[in-house]
Amino acid sequence: MRILFKVLILLLLASCASTYSHRSGNNSNLDADSRYCSSQAKLVAPVYLCRNPLMCAPDEVGTVWTSIAQNDAAYDQCMQTKGYTPN
Repeated sequence: MRILFKVLILLLLASCASTYSHRSGNNSNLDADSRYCSSQAKLVAPVYLCRNPLMCAPDEVGTVWTSIAQNDAAYDQCMQTKGYTPN
């Protein structure tokens, strides 16, 4: 049951990923800018890892979700600063 739950969570997170396009229409640097923003987001808002890598304790679940949301927000802000808009 837990494995099914983890797979569903991963699918949900993967489906939330958005694509970006530059306001100018020139997406030639999209890959490089995306990698840069991903690195910046990891520096600014690292994702919290549970003490036990196989299962999070109940008191850690909220911390994990909050850190994922902060990391996503940092990535989105970086991409928008570089002139990209989410599709």
